[in-house]
Amino acid sequence: MRIRVVSWNVDSRPTGLLDAKVELLRRLQPDLALLQEIGRPVYRALLPHPSAHERMHRRSRLFSWGALSTDLCNPRASEYRLGCAVLGVPTTALLDAQVLDRAPFDVQDPVRLGFLWRTVAARAALSTGDLLTVCSFHGRQPSGQPAAVLRQAFHAGIAGWLAGTPGPVVFGIDAGSSASGGPDPLFGPGQVHHLNQVLSAEDDHLWATPELEVRAVKRLSDEAAAAGSDHALLLADLELRSS
Repeated sequence: MRIRVVSWNVDSRPTGLLDAKVELLRRLQPDLALLQEIGRPVYRALLPHPSAHERMHRRSRLFSWGALSTDLCNPRASEYRLGCAVLGVPTTALLDAQVLDRAPFDVQDPVRLGFLWRTVAARAALSTGDLLTVCSFHGRQPSGQPAAVLRQAFHAGIAGWLAGTPGPVVFGIDAGSSASGGPDPLFGPGQVHHLNQVLSAEDDHLWATPELEVRAVKRLSDEAAAAGSDHALLLADLELRSS
């Protein structure tokens, strides 16, 4: 089964171009979208409105389901907090979603809560009956020694969680600038999980387990900039190998 996946830091600050972002995603027609730095207004714009007439929102909707990290956190994050989201089209179905509350992040509250709203993982069913884990993460900036330590803890927690998650799995991340030196359990050297890199562009990365064969990839930098984001959109056509 072919699956079109996008990973994108949409940069949904109030200065962003909401209509242009929605239109770019609509034009690309992804089956799954892994989005970072997304606020609730942009997230809601990508989903059918529950009070819309069925025939109206069936024609206009882009995705049929979604999971937003700032909604899943306990306590729920404020309306102004930017989080991560995964969304899917009607040929897929959401089974469950979570922030990585059980990931072995080696940090204490309140820092831990800041980690959680930067993570979301969803379990989705495909039209073939196969199950797929879909994740979106937004990394810590590594400037300064304390931030570099937090970035390492964030990567270690995600990598440890991925190592124990059976495939197929796909994740997108805005990882921030690379930290200098030392092993990195998420990106290597010293990676501890079983995923392969599909595509990257500066701080942004898309990874998948070997069950997902890469058929085509594309970095959309100019199109993403025109839509008001300072991050390239990563587009990949993947094929799920038969079990």
